[in-house]
Amino acid sequence: MVRLLIIDDDPDITEILSLYGDFLGYNADMAFSWQEAEKNLSGSRLYNAVFCDLNLRGLNGLQVFEKIHEMDSGLADRFVLLTGAILDDGVEEGIRARKIKLVKKPFNFEDIKAVLQSMEGPSVHSRDIILQSATLPAVPAVVVKILELTGKENTTIEDLQRTIMADSSLTTRVLQMANSAFFGFRQGVETISDAIKVLGFNTIRSVTLAVSTMDIYRPFGPLEEKLWEHSLGVSLAAGAIARGRMRCWEEASIAGLLHDTGKVVMKSNQPDRYHLLLRSVQEDKVPFHTVETEVFGFGHAEAGSLLGEKWGFPEMLSGAIRHHHNWKSFDKGVSADVRQICLAVALADALCTRLGIGYDSPMPEVDLGERELQGLLGIEDGRYEEIVYRFKEDFLREKMLFR
Repeated sequence: MVRLLIIDDDPDITEILSLYGDFLGYNADMAFSWQEAEKNLSGSRLYNAVFCDLNLRGLNGLQVFEKIHEMDSGLADRFVLLTGAILDDGVEEGIRARKIKLVKKPFNFEDIKAVLQSMEGPSVHSRDIILQSATLPAVPAVVVKILELTGKENTTIEDLQRTIMADSSLTTRVLQMANSAFFGFRQGVETISDAIKVLGFNTIRSVTLAVSTMDIYRPFGPLEEKLWEHSLGVSLAAGAIARGRMRCWEEASIAGLLHDTGKVVMKSNQPDRYHLLLRSVQEDKVPFHTVETEVFGFGHAEAGSLLGEKWGFPEMLSGAIRHHHNWKSFDKGVSADVRQICLAVALADALCTRLGIGYDSPMPEVDLGERELQGLLGIEDGRYEEIVYRFKEDFLREKMLFR
């Protein structure tokens, strides 16, 4: 693992830089003075870059650079000064003469990524950052089997039923979902074979993925409770929005349930930092994906997409997870069905955020484009009010059902 040395007497700065380094695949050592840094540099560890505060107490940043240059001229080429001060002409000339890289405070993830890339060469992509930083949950064996069966032309209802019923917990939850407001069936689906006949192979495959993915929210803690509540709300709202309006309305409901699985992946790998991120979202009233990108360099849509890729999600679902925040400018190649599902999920997400579903309180200050999305989907105000009213009823009922 490549390593950074961070020299700054402000613990907040060292913590932020350490966090950024983690998600770019670096380990970081922190020193609060030149004396501490010298011990690190005299040890057995090799450093790929050094970040140092210009106005460090004791020896300043330029003096630290000279010390490092004497010890390792190659490392001096990868020395970065940090400063929030207005530089006088003499200091600026000294920095230029020594060809030292400079990052102005307050900096952000992109600033740090850019300066590291300038020293390392190849660009760092979000996928690489996630793979370096996160452990993705393993695919349950029953999911592998069901994906295999539903991908075969000669699979029978009995084959699929037998596989699902081999897992009693999965059987219960598939029936539970088949009879829930997710699909709006009120006639009563009593057996797995009935569920398969009513929902079809493709939807059963998606339902199986959904209920299996629900396990990554367990064991429930306070944050997982909130994330699960929000995902449940978005799934119900997305289904209500898409039903009768889209050809693939069942997938919209499932995509709503799965759209934030990346948050659980990120939280599981960096629990303390993700709790701080959640606090920032709720206190500052800003969107999750905006803060995630600033802090981690990638968002939950990308992490969820990687999980979907590993688990073998159908392209329609993995595409909806990947693009549900990109509805204003879809990438080329995103199918019309995925675009429609993304719009339904995005509108449901905006609605649930405004209502505070999955948060400590309503978040009307966070504008995720609810009004614009309503217009793009051609939902008149009166009809939208009906959808919201029915959704609130369904959510309260289903929240109790899925505990």
